[in-house]
Amino acid sequence: MVSGGLDVEQGTPDDVAEAVELLDGARRWLRDRSIDQWRHAISAEVVLADAERGELFVVRGRRGLEAIATITDHDAETWGADGTPALYVHRLAIAQASRGQGLGQALLGWTSTRAAARHKAFVRLDCADDNHGLRRFYESQGFQHVKDTTVTAPGSTRVLGSSLYQRAAP
Repeated sequence: MVSGGLDVEQGTPDDVAEAVELLDGARRWLRDRSIDQWRHAISAEVVLADAERGELFVVRGRRGLEAIATITDHDAETWGADGTPALYVHRLAIAQASRGQGLGQALLGWTSTRAAARHKAFVRLDCADDNHGLRRFYESQGFQHVKDTTVTAPGSTRVLGSSLYQRAAP
């Protein structure tokens, strides 16, 4: 289990290949369990753009990247034109070898601390509306369900059901 402070770093373009590999491992894990969270691979171009904007964050371990997340100040595509000051979490993924150590919980806690330091009212995220396990996890972490909506998957015309969650920053 993760204890003490979590060492989160801003990701760089050098992290993109390993981050894409980590995301693909998470996508395969979801697919093998018939969870339609990330049906299509997330491209290196998307992750590179996250890194170049300074929005990719990584947790490193002895075996390489253990966790990643993209954290932004906006998400009009999913949340609409909402002026509420918030940080938005996307592409949160844990390396398969690091699952079960509390990294997801710790990274969400780190994001809440970051939100408070940046004077944001909330941490917001979304997931597939039929990903009941992830929804239970978010709720167990104090996130409140705001609403269900539909979104278009990045880079495609596929429409997805999405559940939106938020937690007040400390």
